[in-house]
This record gives sequence, structure tokens and C-alpha cells, in this order.
Amino acid sequence: MKISLAGELVEKEEKFDVFDKFNFEKLESLPSLTPSDADIAIAAALKATSEVAALSTYERREILEKVADLMLKEESKLANILVREAGMCIRDAGFEVRRASNILKMYATDALRMAGESQTFDADARGTGRHGYWFRVPVGVVGAVSAFNNPLVLFAHKMGPAFAAGNSVVFKPSSLTPLAAIRVCEMFLDAGIPKGALSVLTGSGRSLVPAIASNPAVRVISFTGGKDTGDAIAKAAGAKKMLMELGSNCPNIVCPVVDLDRVAKNLVGAAYSFQGQNCLHAQRILIHEDVYGEFKEKFIQKVSELKMGDPRSESSDMGPMISEDSAKRVEEWVKEARDRGGKLLFGGHRSGSFFEPTLFEDVPSSAKISCQEVFGPVSILIKFANIKEACSISNDSDYGLQAGIFTHKMENVLYAIRTLQFGTIMVNESSDFRVDMMPFGGFKGSGLGREGARNAIEAMTEIKCVVYNMKELETNID
Repeated sequence: MKISLAGELVEKEEKFDVFDKFNFEKLESLPSLTPSDADIAIAAALKATSEVAALSTYERREILEKVADLMLKEESKLANILVREAGMCIRDAGFEVRRASNILKMYATDALRMAGESQTFDADARGTGRHGYWFRVPVGVVGAVSAFNNPLVLFAHKMGPAFAAGNSVVFKPSSLTPLAAIRVCEMFLDAGIPKGALSVLTGSGRSLVPAIASNPAVRVISFTGGKDTGDAIAKAAGAKKMLMELGSNCPNIVCPVVDLDRVAKNLVGAAYSFQGQNCLHAQRILIHEDVYGEFKEKFIQKVSELKMGDPRSESSDMGPMISEDSAKRVEEWVKEARDRGGKLLFGGHRSGSFFEPTLFEDVPSSAKISCQEVFGPVSILIKFANIKEACSISNDSDYGLQAGIFTHKMENVLYAIRTLQFGTIMVNESSDFRVDMMPFGGFKGSGLGREGARNAIEAMTEIKCVVYNMKELETNID
């Protein structure tokens, strides 16, 4: 399979294979690119920046909307690719395509709102007689690196704002799930994006990502993935802008006097959709002691109704994890929790790359499934006595992406909003909820900056300020 490198479709002798995550059938062989290939792509992207920036906002919007429409026309094809390369259940895969299409349209619209501001400067005596304005200009080249779990959504949240703002993009997809995003990159070429303005780098992230991050021509890094990789990127990148979403172990607080059936159903979906391979996964579920037993019973009942199987089947709720190695890691973490006194309530078993939906209680806070991001179908129940304790437990984490609280008491809501150290607080909604125009990002180890239409576009532009000495200009009036 050829990929777009510096405006040309290329193949390489050295390749790697992408496999179906359910039946392990080989889907495609892709070029294994090198750091020198990354340099070629970045040089072409830099050369193309003037052509991209010269496109009118209208023209960039038209390209984004054309690609979004092409995605919808190929929804079935793209969804099938996602099912096979990611193990995503077919219902979720169709939603992924539609959501990614909407994200591109959102950024196309928000590009029209990229504005500046007029300013006077006479608040300082030295500024008397000076007037000016500022406006936003593209940074030039954006390096985009994405994880495996939402291949199209992550690509759209990187390519959308970068191109809308007038930048070129060098894109490194996950080697585990590159195919759907590569197809959308082809759509950008078909839609008329300038030559060299978008390259796809396939191959080892260990060699390609540092090459992207350290290249001085790349002025913004947009990365979604693990914290260790994020730290390595930041070290290689040096002084440049970074947008990083680095995961979490999201808490969800369940207070008394709520509809426990509805909340349990909501949180089961938040805990086990796409096998828990989600940064917003409901990993820690905190339940008030007054309703703990009742909620646990309802939750376990709903977990037991989940169906694991072929992700191509409409009846499957869960498919395989992204790899057997990932499933084995989760298995090791589950064993550690049990060895340290955690009580297994449901699941806990692995079969190849399939891992059962798993639920614990009485897990020590230092166990990995409690304090780290499990990125698998494992959640824990935690009992609390009052809202202060629940918020304290929630904050006892190196992460701070999103948190959910279910309550009918406004005093609980206000206390949680004021106290929880998370980028977003969901009220009567799970941590897994997101709409794409939200400012999305977290506190502490969960990352840097915010995604979302206006936020990402601002991060991928620079402010240029102009100051006029009006007195000097006025001396030349006829």
C-alpha cells in the first residue's frame, strides 16, 4: 500500500503488517519509514506553508467540508476498516466515522471565527498617540501523533484545526490502527490540499516521533497517547507549543437519591465500551455508603448482560483488545490487585486478546488498577461517606482529565465543581461524555493545553501585533 509522503505516493521495501484484531488476518503491508523520511516530509510541509496560508478561509473551509462529506459517503467502508484494524464493535465504528466527519465540519465553521482585536495603548503614558490591532497567523508546520483507540476522531481533532488555521501537517498514526486515517488523508489529497501540505509517516513511533518532535521546522506538536511517551516528546521538542492528552483514571461519584438503574446503565457503558481502551473510561466508581450495596447489585447485573464476540456482529458489546500483549498486561494488573487484597466481583479472565469486563472492590489505592490508567475493561467500586471524602479520593491521582458526579443536591454539585482537580466536571453524566466543541484537556499528568474548536485553532496560530504611531502619521496628512 502506498502512502502520501511530501506530496507523492510512495512505497518502501521495508514494511510492517497491519492485522485484523479478531481473526489476525493480514489486512495490509505499509512502508516502514525512517527519520530521514520524516525530515523529507517536514521539509515539504515547510515549503507548502506559504501555499496553505495563501488559501482563503473560504477555500480551506471548502476542503474540510468536502472531506467530511466524502467520509460520510464511505461510512460503511471506513467503519469496516475500524472494526477490523481496531477491534471496534460495528455500532461504535459507524459512530466514529460520523463523529469524525462532524469534527471536520466544526473546524471548518470555526475557522470563520478566527479573529483579532483592535487596541489603544494610551493606558501607558508612553503609548499616547499609539493605536493598533492584533490578529492570528498560522504557525507553519504541525506535527500530529495519535494513539490507536479512536483513529478517525483523533486525526480529525489534529488535522481539522491545523488546516483550518492555515498550517501544513505531518501526521504519524498508530502502527496498530493506521488504515482508516490513511484513507481520510487520501481524501484530503483528492479534495485539493496543496502538494506537500499533508504527509503520513508510517512505521516505528520510537524512531519517527522523536524525529518529528525535535525538528525545528515543526512549531506545534499535537499528541494523544501515554504519559511516558508525552514526557519523551516534550524532552525532544524543546521550546515549542504542545497540545497533549495523556490519559486518566477517571472517577465517577454516585450520591444517594438518584436513579440507580439509569446511573448503573450509564456507567457500565462508560466502563466497558471499546474494551475500556479510552482515556475517559469510568475506572474509579465511588458510591455513597447508603446506596453502595444496591448500586453494586444493579451494576453487576448490567455487566453480566454484556456480550463479548466478533466485533462485526451487531449483537456484540465488546470485542478483542488491541493486542494480546495489552490483554496480558491487564491480566497482570488484575492479578496484582487480587494479590494485594482486592475483591474480584466479576470477570477477571483473559482468552487470547479478549478480556472479560472486570469489576473489583476493596482495592488498595496504590494498586495499579486504582492509581494508574488501566486502559482496559477493568473498573473498581469505592465506598464513601460524604461528598468531601469522595472528592478527596478522586483527587488522589496524578491524573485530572474528566470526572463525573451523579447527584440531585446542588450543594454537592457546587462543592465538587470547586474542589475536583479535573479539566471537566460532568454533572449527572459520566466521565466518558464528550462533545467535540468542548475545551478538552486535563490537569496534572493528563496533559497540556486544550482541544476543541476555538482552543485548538488558537494553539495552532501565533498572535501578530501591529502598532501605529498616529501622531507621526498625522503629520503627513494633506
